[in-house]
Amino acid sequence: MAEQEVIKHVKHAVDVARSKRPWTHKLQEILLEIVIIVFAVSLSIWLHNWSESRKDRDEERDFLVGLKQDLQADHKDLESASADFDRILAGTRYFVAVGRGAALNADSAKFYMPFLFSYEAIFPRSSRFEALRGSGRLGIVRDKQLLVDITELYTVDFPHLDRVNDYINGLRRDRILPLFAAHANLNDSASNITNWESLLRMPEMRIMVVTLNSAANNLGACGDAISQIDLIFKKIDEDLK
Repeated sequence: MAEQEVIKHVKHAVDVARSKRPWTHKLQEILLEIVIIVFAVSLSIWLHNWSESRKDRDEERDFLVGLKQDLQADHKDLESASADFDRILAGTRYFVAVGRGAALNADSAKFYMPFLFSYEAIFPRSSRFEALRGSGRLGIVRDKQLLVDITELYTVDFPHLDRVNDYINGLRRDRILPLFAAHANLNDSASNITNWESLLRMPEMRIMVVTLNSAANNLGACGDAISQIDLIFKKIDEDLK
């Protein structure tokens, strides 16, 4: 509609210029048409930009609301993983003490044993962020520091957590489990290890158990990610007010 109005006024200006009216009269009419054309074009551009801006704001809000839901679930997973790493470190301290000669408590050994072999993994819900990044639309987030924080979480904190998890999982799968399999003695029901003390006091086993202290890195990576998410929550809440 705006284009048609512009064309109409341009045609009228041309007709005026070609007419045989006095040049002063033609000049006035042409100037008036130019003013109308400029106003119409400016108004059309403003309305278009306003419409696009409103669309961006709606899209930004939908993204931030959805992202917060994703991160709330990730936050719970990280808290659970942090608790697991705390138990791994507690088990490591216990097994190191036994390896050094402390008396073994069968119940404690049975309680901590699963943490020697369990598999740790965090699967961040990153599809929403990746979709927006893939579309080249990350710029709709007006708070640029918030955008930096979100990007850092998905491109730095989560990948780092994945790397340290891969390390400790590989350590348990490729080093500790084969060592147990080769030297552990089981009771008749194969439900309990009967040579815990001698097993934990083997030099190779003592070294392997000590390396599980690397779970402190995993615990730290979880803490960094949790802190970053808490910061993002605060900024999202401020932006959505």
